[in-house]
Amino acid sequence: MVGIIDDTCLHYTIGTRIKVGDNYGTVKYVGEVSGYNGIWLGVEWDDPQRGKHSGCHEGKNYFHTQYPNAGSFVRPGKVGPFESLEIAARERYLGYSAESSLDVSLIREAQQKMQASFFEVVGMDKIARKQSKFEQLSEVSVDNCPINEAGYLKDFQVLTTLNVSSTLIWNWKIVADICKQVPTLRDLNLSCNRLVLPTDSQIKELEPAFRNLQCLNLRNCGYNRWGNVTQTAKLWPNIEVLALQENPLTELDVVNCKEIFKNLKELDLHRTKIMDFDQICKLGNICTLKSLNLMENGIEEIKLPDCEPREKLKIFVALEQLNLLYNPIWNEADTFNELDKLSSLKRLNKSPHLKSDFDEMFSKAVGMISQLEMLNKIEVSAEARRDASYDIWKRYAMEWLQAADTPEILYDFYKKHRTYAQIIESQYLLYKHTYVGINFLSIIIYRIWVTRRVRSTSEVKAIQFN
Repeated sequence: MVGIIDDTCLHYTIGTRIKVGDNYGTVKYVGEVSGYNGIWLGVEWDDPQRGKHSGCHEGKNYFHTQYPNAGSFVRPGKVGPFESLEIAARERYLGYSAESSLDVSLIREAQQKMQASFFEVVGMDKIARKQSKFEQLSEVSVDNCPINEAGYLKDFQVLTTLNVSSTLIWNWKIVADICKQVPTLRDLNLSCNRLVLPTDSQIKELEPAFRNLQCLNLRNCGYNRWGNVTQTAKLWPNIEVLALQENPLTELDVVNCKEIFKNLKELDLHRTKIMDFDQICKLGNICTLKSLNLMENGIEEIKLPDCEPREKLKIFVALEQLNLLYNPIWNEADTFNELDKLSSLKRLNKSPHLKSDFDEMFSKAVGMISQLEMLNKIEVSAEARRDASYDIWKRYAMEWLQAADTPEILYDFYKKHRTYAQIIESQYLLYKHTYVGINFLSIIIYRIWVTRRVRSTSEVKAIQFN
């Protein structure tokens, strides 16, 4: 029995990923279960409703799961087979059978042990490489294959993009082995895998293998703590694009950009559970970040730190594109006024409020975000900006006139409507060009005088600024 337990432990170490039918899980326990014969695997399933308990059986805790019904015990014999990335790629792209691929692997192993040559004379390995034409593949996708090791990948001579999502890769040593053998790899998709958190010593050992990696997709990889993300991120010092969508993150921490995200340009956080925009602001010190995706996060309000009406914030200094689609943001005007604080924002994606429509939202956004160049992939023309500015000018003109006498009130007005001073200046230039000989200041003084004489609210609303 001891020998059987040892063999099973070697084959299914704690953290190993397995697949039973269509269900993925992580091995949390290997051993006997009270009242039952033989060896069992204690598994935490990715689907929290797949199991029967939390790792506790008849009052004894064998392991622990994050959700109460995510755990169960299964026999090792029910677990599906494992394979290497090499074999999976040969099967998918070349139609090799598992047996022929295994033969190639055995031949290579024999070559290494014998230190060469007999098989080289026969030419089996050369023929296999010639037939594979792996050296011509720049993109490979082997998603949903039971991969739990790299295999021999030296034939991938120009591979730049690899999709190993929904496989059985479970630790960063396996991933490092892949990247080390394929130094041309730039874009790696690890979505829907569960990887053990690397220790500091493992990071120091494995980090060199990831230095050429630029884009990494970690969608739905079970990250529920930002600290786990930042710890793992020490592995990829030069990463430029990182996707973390569909991970159950709720809180963030300020990033130490001396250690991680030194070159990060794009970050995808859509369909996480980050609903508080104050958490998003903690990422503001990533000075290279150009694109941020916050789609479908349940965000109701956009609130950035305070600054002077004519100033821009010193956070998110490089952010050019922001995706806020399908968030229940309730106040569009306040949102666009806040976003005007970002110095580089040029492209914005946002769904209209339920009480608004696209044309109304477009007018507000263009009029209130001074440097906006594109909204929902529609370019902002000079004519559209002129019309939007005029709409904003008319919409808040009465409020501006009423605030004009009191500096404190006018200051608050300009904080609430950051682009209004600029719009006033542009309207002055328009009047100066259109009505030659009419002094713009005289027109404003006249309107203030008229406003003071108006007594009823209905009369105030009746004044037209056309």
